[in-house]
Amino acid sequence: MEKQTLFFLFASVFCAAVEGEVGTHYYVSKAMHWNDAQTHCRKYYTDLSCVNDQKDMEKILKAAERQTSPKWNIAWIGLYRDPSNATRWKWSGGGYVTYTNWATGQPNNYFNRENRGRTFQNGKWNDDNENFRFPFFCIKISELKHEKKTWEEALEHCREEHSDLISIASETDRLLAQTEMQRNNLTEHVWIGLRFLADQWLWVDGETMVYKAWPEGGDEDHQCPTWRRCGALTVEGLWGNYNCEEKRYFLCR
Repeated sequence: MEKQTLFFLFASVFCAAVEGEVGTHYYVSKAMHWNDAQTHCRKYYTDLSCVNDQKDMEKILKAAERQTSPKWNIAWIGLYRDPSNATRWKWSGGGYVTYTNWATGQPNNYFNRENRGRTFQNGKWNDDNENFRFPFFCIKISELKHEKKTWEEALEHCREEHSDLISIASETDRLLAQTEMQRNNLTEHVWIGLRFLADQWLWVDGETMVYKAWPEGGDEDHQCPTWRRCGALTVEGLWGNYNCEEKRYFLCR
């Protein structure tokens, strides 16, 4: 434990951080191969950074904006080519890429050896050989709180820490949050920032709801809930609606 703590403290010397929608992005200036960067992120954070939209990309880059020694121009993110379909890309944390920001002429799979993705300082992406060494971006999915609270109490607790209950904007976000639950050996559902208000489900931080992960079939009570008006992430990695007065663990952004 002491060795791991010392390494993390050392790593934090060359790391900068900025909050995203589902977690916090970290810039790690130590150059590594893509696979080694992935291992590092999974050990000390959650995974390599992923991108849902342009706003996400800007937040990732912001994590490195104070980096000046040496000044960075290329960094790995969690992009990798789908081994079963060379035309599609996935995120290290799980799920297919739905938003892209490739530089002109990219990805070109030069010499058929470029199966990983990196970003330039301007946010444009390029495919590259996984054996090259670059700095990289990690994401730490929202902190799991090991104290059970009602949904309202959980929201208040997160906001007291200048945060919020998390929003989940993509399949990758959902899978990363589920990974964090599994890492903490959770066997029950956790509160997220989902609330039924004014006849619709909303994210409490104001994010637009586009992606949905309700289970198929069942009683579908979530379509018009009477009592179960607060959302949780289930152990199966889907959304569930529950009585807001139930006490559960929760995820703060």
